[in-house]
Amino acid sequence: MSQLNRFLANLSVALLFTGMTAAAQKPEAKAPARPGPSVEKIRDGVYRVGNIQVDTIGREAAVEARINSDVTTLEFVANKVGGAKAYESALTVMTDATTLNAALLLLGLDPAHSRVPTRHFDPVPPKGDPVELWIEWADGTATKRARIEQLLYDTRTKTTLPEGPWVYTGSTFSNGQYMAEVDGVLIGFVHSPAPLIENPRAGAVDAYGFVVLNPQRSPGMLLKAKLVIKALGPAPKGKL
Repeated sequence: MSQLNRFLANLSVALLFTGMTAAAQKPEAKAPARPGPSVEKIRDGVYRVGNIQVDTIGREAAVEARINSDVTTLEFVANKVGGAKAYESALTVMTDATTLNAALLLLGLDPAHSRVPTRHFDPVPPKGDPVELWIEWADGTATKRARIEQLLYDTRTKTTLPEGPWVYTGSTFSNGQYMAEVDGVLIGFVHSPAPLIENPRAGAVDAYGFVVLNPQRSPGMLLKAKLVIKALGPAPKGKL
């Protein structure tokens, strides 16, 4: 089987993950059919899934995003395009939850390793495969990249959030519905069951109401930014 054919097979499995898990949790419910994202091979090991660039060698997924510059209090790091949580999210990411989840699965992230928060503001930290989150933007002819924590400012400590890995939880299902898609949230930091990626660090729950966009953020971030998600640790065997 060619590399592209293996990639397409893996993509099909990733896109079916939502429906199969929903059916397993609620057998009487049938997941509605939905078209998968377009797939384009850019070069060896690098593909475009929908509008997400997936580097299966460097284990990074990159997608266009915009800063929600008028947000005053943050409850989430990122929501999907058209999602209802832009008013309390630092970023709006130009994709949907199912397509982003497919990209993350193709990077080798495994929801079987996760401990998803059981409720909003769950005091028990989530667990999952570790990732780093970066924001990337153009500065003239140069490309700059900063950790996502540099965008999030704690008004209590007068500093940005502590740096460290985030965790892939894969979201969860409620009444047969994929909560990341329903709620429109992709990345959270106060321990919520809906996001695909959460913050495992202590103090996350108590941070709500105090975390805002960093007032010292680069103006270049507002022009054209990308969210970059990098999988950490060794790649699983058999991945592209």
